[in-house]
Amino acid sequence: MTDEPTLMLMLRDGDEDALAELYARLGGHVHALAWWLLNDREEAHEVLQDTFDRLFRRAHQYRPELGSPRAFIYTVARNEALSRLRARGARPVLDGDEDLLGELSTPSASPDLDTRMMVQGALVHLSAHDQTLIHDSFFLGLSHGEIASAHALPLGTVKTRVRRALARMRRTLEGS
Repeated sequence: MTDEPTLMLMLRDGDEDALAELYARLGGHVHALAWWLLNDREEAHEVLQDTFDRLFRRAHQYRPELGSPRAFIYTVARNEALSRLRARGARPVLDGDEDLLGELSTPSASPDLDTRMMVQGALVHLSAHDQTLIHDSFFLGLSHGEIASAHALPLGTVKTRVRRALARMRRTLEGS
């Protein structure tokens, strides 16, 4: 089995098999990330496709000294999803959407949205690195071992940072 850094180097040289292998390994995680950010399965699938298309065209931008291939791919996916969210925000309100907006503004009408917003608010208070660890663990479902490998960190360090980040989030949520 070829490791991810080697696959990225092969991809830089235009190897489509390397792209297929990265897609097989990370496609599910990329889709989950996009779905979590966008809350739309179809749009998440489009982000998945766009991410790997961009990855194939721009593999030369990957710098191993700056992070793991997994982190690079997740960053590309996150940026694709955020671009779509920004585009959504730029859309005008259409006829009939006022009723929907009124329903969404009622807290009891959308407890899941409220919870998501609270968690997002707590995440903002973490360092960028801790946000990434929490995201990888809880939103992508990676094990601590997988996170350690993806970020080139000792397993114990990952466990400690995740535990401390969760404690900070808990304190933030309890204070709100």
